[in-house]
Amino acid sequence: MDLIKILLILAIASIIPGQIARIPISGQESAITLTDIFVFILAAYAVPYLLMIKKTVRISPPVVTTFFLFTIVATASMVMATNKFDASLIISSSLFLVRFIVYFLVSLIIATIVKRNEIERWLNIFITCGVVFTLLGFVQLGTFPDISALTPFGWDPHQARIVSTLIDPNFTGALLTILASTTSAIYLYKKRAIYLVVAIIFFSGIVFTFSRSSYLALLVLLVVLGLFKSPKFVVGASLIFLLVVTLNNQARERIIGAITLDETAKARLESYSRAITIFKNNPILGVGFNTYRYAQDQYGFFTIDAPLGGHSGSGSDSSLLLVAATTGIVGFATFTFFIISIIRSISFQIKSNFLHLGTAAAFLALLVHSQFVNSFFFPQIMLPIWFLLGLVQSENS
Repeated sequence: MDLIKILLILAIASIIPGQIARIPISGQESAITLTDIFVFILAAYAVPYLLMIKKTVRISPPVVTTFFLFTIVATASMVMATNKFDASLIISSSLFLVRFIVYFLVSLIIATIVKRNEIERWLNIFITCGVVFTLLGFVQLGTFPDISALTPFGWDPHQARIVSTLIDPNFTGALLTILASTTSAIYLYKKRAIYLVVAIIFFSGIVFTFSRSSYLALLVLLVVLGLFKSPKFVVGASLIFLLVVTLNNQARERIIGAITLDETAKARLESYSRAITIFKNNPILGVGFNTYRYAQDQYGFFTIDAPLGGHSGSGSDSSLLLVAATTGIVGFATFTFFIISIIRSISFQIKSNFLHLGTAAAFLALLVHSQFVNSFFFPQIMLPIWFLLGLVQSENS
């Protein structure tokens, strides 16, 4: 059991190196990260061990059932996709489903091994890793603000924005929102100044990502905290956030760009349109789970200079549209039931428990965020969410 906990700590800590520690596969388009490696090792050791000692898995049955149903549909969609793509591409695509399953297993492992009196200690480990990750982001902003030199390697040419070790301001903003949610909820219940200071660090990091999807996720987070715990905290935080954004030219221009449809906003709308087109042509089971890159290639959606779409070519800018396009209406329905079951599970004691409040706010914020960036299936986002879900299940039990 101690080894399982050590592996879990290593998996959480692997968020710090993020996408820097990665092993490319299939060219530059896909890669295995350090997070993937530790999560796989954790699951490979913990699941057989817990089954061997007949440890009872403590997690909400509806969550497990709906997850199981979605994975069946996703698998079926890939089987059907053999009519459209070569077997080698289907095998490669199946690895993503395997990763999605393995990451979800983290929540079952945590719910099984973490005792109720250990929850706050595990949250502190997660928050500490988050602080290191955020400080690295500020160091990057000060020393390496222009990452356009990484464009040949498939990364977007962001400038003067915190990208941290995820090398992307939008995914970084999503992770910081989860961290801010967790820390703010603890502060609102515990009233310890250290949590307020750390929450301010995370909020500041979100501001300097200049990520509009993260700004919107942050507003969702504040609304949830305000409705269920502290309107005063939310009003104060919102006013400070609006003041900072108003006074900062870059943040103000980013928000105006969303309203006036700048190049990024137009590209996002085009991404939605592509996903809808593919879904319309494959309405029942989609084109196959994680075959979206190859489907886009067949539709001629990629440019000559990026024949496979770079790192973002495998996804749509909306996680829900991606699910619809790759698994059809059947997969979309089962995935929706899965999401609803999670929300019901984590909202059980939302008004009386900081863990439930922080997790619910983080999950709802991520749902909104993932409609503008495919963040729901990003490894360094999946791990924290399933980590929090596992702790909630431990608390519920």
